Amino acid sequence: MQEGFSLKVHPEGTLIWFTGIPASGKSSVAVVVEKALRERGLKVENLDADEIRAHLSPELKWSKEDRDLNTKRLAYIGKMLTRNGVFVIVAATSSYRYFRDRARSMVKNFCEVWVKCPLEVCQRRDPKGLYKRAKDGEVNDIAGLHQPYEEPLSPEVTLETDKETTQESAAKVMRKLEELGFIPPAVEAKEPVRAGGEEVYTRRDEAKIKARLRRLGYL
Repeated sequence: MQEGFSLKVHPEGTLIWFTGIPASGKSSVAVVVEKALRERGLKVENLDADEIRAHLSPELKWSKEDRDLNTKRLAYIGKMLTRNGVFVIVAATSSYRYFRDRARSMVKNFCEVWVKCPLEVCQRRDPKGLYKRAKDGEVNDIAGLHQPYEEPLSPEVTLETDKETTQESAAKVMRKLEELGFIPPAVEAKEPVRAGGEEVYTRRDEAKIKARLRRLGYL
């Protein structure tokens, strides 16, 4: 290797997939997680399923086949971004398990977050008026009400948004990302590690190195 040349490693990003019935709180928690990741200096893209559908797939309706295609597109975009070191957040009902399993199979680092909330609580929240439209007979295709919603069997994180604040739920996601080695732990201590009386690296640097080694399978 030439003197002065250094090989810079670009680690894989992570696909963080929020699933849950409408109005369970997916997007609200996702926004807080997005902010927390950015504060760690990470590259982040928040792919809200409704926005992606509106801008890239306006022709899609709400049949199982159309939901399948929309989640496939979300997963593919996530694949393209994560392999370039981006942390990708997807907030999508993704009502069938194979939708989420397919996304998991497409990326190296995956974190499924089940945003669990009772239907009656979601109906009371109803921020987009979806359940009111269902009550008025305007729609009959809501996952978890009219259509099946297959609950995750072994998600990395389960949030109970009827019992937790949005901040508490987001903190659970961040802790799990740390435990999985996808992001460095939050380290407050900044005192340097010294060897032979010389400063070598800080505790924060040490945490980042350990997280990188865990991702590579050495720890």
